[in-house]
Amino acid sequence: MRILLVNPNFKRKLGKSLRASPALPPMGISYLGAVAREAGHEVKLLDMNALNMPSEGILGYLKKYPAEVIGFTVTCPAIYKVFSMIEKIKENYPNIQIVFGGPHPSSLPKESIENKNVDFVVVGEGEITFLELLRELESGKKFEKVKGLVFKKGGKVFYNPEREKITNLDELPFPAFDLLPLERYTSGESKNKKFITILTSRGCPGRCNYCNKQVFGNNCSMRSAENIVREIEFLIKKFGYHEFHIVDDLFTNNRDRIIKFCNLVIQKKLGIKWKCGNGVRVGSVDLELLKLMKKSGCYSLGFGIESGNQTILNNIKKGQTLKQCRDAVRWAKIAGINTVGFFMFGNLGENARTMQETIDFAKSINVDIAQFMILTPYPKTPIREIIEREGKIFENNWENYGQLGGKAIFEHGQLTRELMEKMYKKAYKEFYWRPEYIVKRIFRKRNLNEIKNELNGFLTLLEM
Repeated sequence: MRILLVNPNFKRKLGKSLRASPALPPMGISYLGAVAREAGHEVKLLDMNALNMPSEGILGYLKKYPAEVIGFTVTCPAIYKVFSMIEKIKENYPNIQIVFGGPHPSSLPKESIENKNVDFVVVGEGEITFLELLRELESGKKFEKVKGLVFKKGGKVFYNPEREKITNLDELPFPAFDLLPLERYTSGESKNKKFITILTSRGCPGRCNYCNKQVFGNNCSMRSAENIVREIEFLIKKFGYHEFHIVDDLFTNNRDRIIKFCNLVIQKKLGIKWKCGNGVRVGSVDLELLKLMKKSGCYSLGFGIESGNQTILNNIKKGQTLKQCRDAVRWAKIAGINTVGFFMFGNLGENARTMQETIDFAKSINVDIAQFMILTPYPKTPIREIIEREGKIFENNWENYGQLGGKAIFEHGQLTRELMEKMYKKAYKEFYWRPEYIVKRIFRKRNLNEIKNELNGFLTLLEM
């Protein structure tokens, strides 16, 4: 079959301005494309976000590539834009089968399948479900046999049983990056302008109450160190990449695996640079491990710290202590690794005092970069259920979810919208306008990419 897999275009709000966020290779459709191609299907990937393609551009694309099946990866902010897109597609190409997958349809499959233009929803991990769907479209059309699928038949909606998670990720082919516009993926946070992303694990056993687990679940599956290194070697040989951004949250959770990975990179003299930007758990690292990671090419780690108050960390079920946070950042600095701290306002039980403690804590551990955000109560998260029951949610337009403009969309307990938005702005000003921080950044060695990124950050601060 002729398959088109689409990553829709979206923009995020930075400060008061709407700017395109740096595009990253879409991992979901890259893996789906790889398994579909391996099964003998003709596959195209359309990353509308990287190409900055307007919604109507897909109609022109379909004139050149008459796909039989179009799969969309859909997040909360993109859902209405995709609904609009598929309405136009069905008007012009009524026989094309439309398939939704990703975090939003997995969380709210009823909302997705009830749209008249959506034919199928893949819930959770998509590779096997999508392949079985394609097989049934080609032959038997016995869709009730496909686990993890939601579909319409005879005017009724059917919700099939949940799909078991893939336990051996080494069996998956490497993502079909060759089908993407690789020249479009650049980042100011990179050592080199050219980089590629790698996913080495899926799922998380953590119980953080703000996290959505609808796609990969509560159990963690990990690729072997050997398999990760094979992919890195392939990407070096095929595309010339020497910088890798690891995008999973639990890269350091299995110490033995990381030691084996680092030693393989060193033994093979791969000479790569790599980072974990999504948030490493602070309790999963120690000084010895961090020194080895540095030796193998690691230059930056993002730590999900969230709060500077231990009670708040306990309330959100983060499973870490303030001491672990301090130690992880301190050890990373000793090892020579840059540190990024993620902090969140609006957690369960917060007030002005606890949020100020978070600001003070961020300054005291002195991470290289601090990213503050206001909690977004995404669908199917425990915190959303609590706020719906005990507080107020003011924003149910999914398009506004995922914006990075410091906008509070709920109230709960002592948390008002005004207070959270005030503390958000206060955090950035207190952290980044410190004279000692400014001096440190001015005299820090950095390349042109990093300088551009810092200038963008500076412009955002001026807008607050």
